[in-house]
Amino acid sequence: MTDTAKHKLYILTIALSLLTAALFVVCKFHYIYALYFLAITLLTTLSHCLFRVWFANLIIQLFIKKLDRNSWWFRERWFEKGLYKILMVKKWKSKLPTWYDEHFHVRTVERDRLLSYMCEAEVYHEICVVLSFIPILYSIPFGKFEIFLWTSIGAAIFDLLFVIIQRYNRPRVERLRK
Repeated sequence: MTDTAKHKLYILTIALSLLTAALFVVCKFHYIYALYFLAITLLTTLSHCLFRVWFANLIIQLFIKKLDRNSWWFRERWFEKGLYKILMVKKWKSKLPTWYDEHFHVRTVERDRLLSYMCEAEVYHEICVVLSFIPILYSIPFGKFEIFLWTSIGAAIFDLLFVIIQRYNRPRVERLRK
């Protein structure tokens, strides 16, 4: 993702925060169902953005030095190759965006560093999968558990796609390195 796209994401996050707060204030004084529904939708969307942009980045920064790409966590499992064929990963993996494009160029990034970036990206998205389920807690004050559950499942699946891409690509890069 380019710096311009990242800048736009940060601006979007700030705008969503202000709009969400404003809608809840308006609904506090003049309850309008459509505005209330929009406020809850924006709050959930904002939460998913914040979890990815702020919290997951903070967590990964705390653990980045401790990641060992040779640990059992990053080893390819016996079922993965078959699963990737079923999911047709090779066909869709290049269609998803990359936050740091410059980190994932096979021809320009030194292989050991590339493998480290891949592990970092995998862990980042695994953290996001877990954080995706926090908005379910919004069902306590707002009700509608099933809506928060489904949006959380959708967000988790989105992040799982990136985990799959890293796990699919890493053994191939490892073979190139050797």
